[in-house]
Amino acid sequence: MQIRYFFLIVLSMLVFQPKAHAQQLSPDATVSILTCDPGTDVGEWYGHSAIRINDPARNLDAVFNYGIFSYDTPHFFYRFAKGQTDYAMGGERFKSWLPQYDEEKRSVYQQVLNLPLEGKNKLFQALIENFKPENRVYRYNFFMDNCATRVRDMIERNAGSPIRFTDNHHTESYRDLIKKFHHSFRWFDLGIDLLVGKKADEQVSAYDQMFLPDYLKDQFAKAEITVDGKSQPLVLETRTLREYPNSKLNSDLPWPAIVFGILFLIIAAISVRDFLRKTKTDWLDYWLLGLSGFSGLIIGWFTLYSEHPAMSPNYNLLWAFPLNLFFAGVWAVKKWRPQTRYYFWLSGVLLLLSFVMGQQFNPAVYFIILILLVRVVANLIPEKK
Repeated sequence: MQIRYFFLIVLSMLVFQPKAHAQQLSPDATVSILTCDPGTDVGEWYGHSAIRINDPARNLDAVFNYGIFSYDTPHFFYRFAKGQTDYAMGGERFKSWLPQYDEEKRSVYQQVLNLPLEGKNKLFQALIENFKPENRVYRYNFFMDNCATRVRDMIERNAGSPIRFTDNHHTESYRDLIKKFHHSFRWFDLGIDLLVGKKADEQVSAYDQMFLPDYLKDQFAKAEITVDGKSQPLVLETRTLREYPNSKLNSDLPWPAIVFGILFLIIAAISVRDFLRKTKTDWLDYWLLGLSGFSGLIIGWFTLYSEHPAMSPNYNLLWAFPLNLFFAGVWAVKKWRPQTRYYFWLSGVLLLLSFVMGQQFNPAVYFIILILLVRVVANLIPEKK
């Protein structure tokens, strides 16, 4: 979610941790959820969530968040791809936390929670305990354990009174949810769709949708808490601390689908021309087989070795078949073609299967499948005499 630097952990510990251990919150203290709109950097595309503890009587105004990581961590990108990224919980003073969102032109909303004093102190002490060096690092999981779900879980476990989320129906899939934040990043959206497998198409309950900060904010706005035996709204008040245009609402043309749609028309025209002229465009097959096979190696690595739970199974491997890369070299030996051409039957079956396996593909992928099917047919139909 939000990109931060590890030195903030040390700084925040020096600034307010000793004082926090020495005192309880006063009756005037407030506990709030802070929700930040998406930003333009990759780590900010889905927004950010944090917890604010404000107690003027104790001169305490702190923000706790679970989105701290560093690109300088050894082998960061490899570990991220493998699903072994470690994030950390940290904190800082609110007055130093908020200005960065002015610089980034990102809206910030505050929901003041209706917690009893017992719950406020319990949550505060739980945050301090979680802030200790031996407790602050956790294994990040984008769908199930991130800066938003940690905020939800800490509040739900330490509220001091039962919290009830009134909306828990199944509506959309993980894939549908994250696609709403990719309108301005169509090629990135294609990349995500290639790597994320069929499990991302399962319907997600409203409770589990709170892995996204916007949905966390909406669910808390509808939640209730039991205080003195009575059910009351969990959120007392919602404030807009900063307001800017939301970058995730921007959109552009679906360029990947347009590009591959045009390629499909071109390759279909070349294939028809070759049939009519009794010619072969061998280089086209070498490139398509090689590129689809190479893509399959990358997708296959994520499917087999990544610990991200939504990576497997991935039926993009039916068209991005890794063996295509090897077959591209075999197909180049023309004297073997009378026997090896039957490989296209296997390829055709796999391509057709991809339509019925129940995985949602990116629109551009359907054009890629059609391109490969055209070349399968071109290499299997008898030559015109």
